[in-house]
Amino acid sequence: MPPSPRIPSHLQPYVGLPHDESLLLVTSTLGASANWLTIRFLCAALSNTDDGGAQQGHNVVLVSWMRECGFWKQEARKGGGLDLERLKREGRFAFVDGLSEACLDATAAGEATNGPRTTPSGPKSPALALQGRRGLAPAASRTVPAPAPAHAASAKQISPGHYALKSLDMAHLKATVTGAVSALSSSSGSQRKTLVVLDNPDLLLALDPAIKPSAISSLVLTLHDLPSVSHVLTHIQADNPLLSLSTPPQPLEIAHHNLLVKLGHMSRRILGVRVLDTGVARDVSGVIRVTEQRMDWRGLGFKEEEKARDDAGKGKEFLYQVKGDGSVKVFDRGAGGDA
Repeated sequence: MPPSPRIPSHLQPYVGLPHDESLLLVTSTLGASANWLTIRFLCAALSNTDDGGAQQGHNVVLVSWMRECGFWKQEARKGGGLDLERLKREGRFAFVDGLSEACLDATAAGEATNGPRTTPSGPKSPALALQGRRGLAPAASRTVPAPAPAHAASAKQISPGHYALKSLDMAHLKATVTGAVSALSSSSGSQRKTLVVLDNPDLLLALDPAIKPSAISSLVLTLHDLPSVSHVLTHIQADNPLLSLSTPPQPLEIAHHNLLVKLGHMSRRILGVRVLDTGVARDVSGVIRVTEQRMDWRGLGFKEEEKARDDAGKGKEFLYQVKGDGSVKVFDRGAGGDA
């Protein structure tokens, strides 16, 4: 992929998709959003040229449970120079809204008809507090919409390339994303593969206690096995209270911890963003750490040329600064960085 002015040079090797078809993981913490990093993955995937100069690139299906389409359109234009509406019309990009109807509308409907259905209360958990700070009500008072049966919730297409989940049911989710992938494949005039991006599927664990980490990890593998999908990128939270369990550990903490560990072991590349250990700095937004797996989770290994290219980045750590205009600087500690 040719260098892009939207992607800092330090980040170029890591947001470009690996040559082998694999799983990728992005983690973030409170105070260190990964939205800017997700946009750079979109920039790299939607590029029209690869290393050989052939017109290729990838299609992208973005599934988001925390942010609506309007947010991503604005961030993509500001930070990546991408026109997602145009890319929808061209059959290169599709958005699946996991927030508006499956969560917000279902919650309002549940309160209006049956009254709130709450999760069991218990000792206050740091994980639950974190979920509250991320825009949810505390678990003891939060309405949890009951997932509809798979046959009762068909995929809703709002407009070409724009879908909405109507329930939290995993079969419905799988069918909707699979349909979005198939639509892009059928409309593409080339043999482009598809990158599926799952933005905060860990929210499902908080919304419905019946959803288990194994169901989400199985979904990731199922989507990755689709013939036209080459990579699945998952973004989840990795705050300390979600990793260091309280005493006694709460069910949501255990579920989130198990999901993060599963995805970490399965992923070819892990990029984590966090705040500075020393606190807030005016010219630094946070730290990004990149970790490469020498062997994939099936133990089959990677191509030798891919090892040679990526071993140099194993365990790399950089500082970054997200500016008000959407641009990002990524630089070594003690260096001034590049635009």
